[in-house]
Amino acid sequence: MLKITNLHASVEGNKILNGVNLSLPAGEIHVLMGPNGSGKSTLAKALSGHPFLEIETGKIELDNFDITDAEPDERSLQGLFMAFQYPTEIPGVNYSNFLRMAYNARLPKDKKLPVFAFRKLLKEKAALLELDEKMLDRNLNEGLSGGEKKEIRNFATCSSRA
Repeated sequence: MLKITNLHASVEGNKILNGVNLSLPAGEIHVLMGPNGSGKSTLAKALSGHPFLEIETGKIELDNFDITDAEPDERSLQGLFMAFQYPTEIPGVNYSNFLRMAYNARLPKDKKLPVFAFRKLLKEKAALLELDEKMLDRNLNEGLSGGEKKEIRNFATCSSRA
């Protein structure tokens, strides 16, 4: 569950968020819409712990854990991260290796999955989501169509919580 209480935030002294309150129960999907300049991106930056954003007052909780002052990497380990609509291409790094590194970063040293064990888990998750296994060997975001970007973003989101 994500809960935002009376969130006030600014960028370079310009107040953008003025008392945002939001409660999103686990398992629900919500869409945040609004005109340009209404604070959608600023709210996303506040949630992810962007360093240029100053949270003046308020509270951000994820699964009843206060992450208001948490570093971005701590938030990601709790399961909160941003998936970009137009992600950067990263030649030479394939999805399989990238996801294994992200997955293992959340585990204690003695529980980290080696390459072959992770590949087996990844294939199982890909099959559940009906994702073509060929995607796992492609370089991060390189040469993807719009539909493929959406498909792989959904897969990465689900795999990171495996």
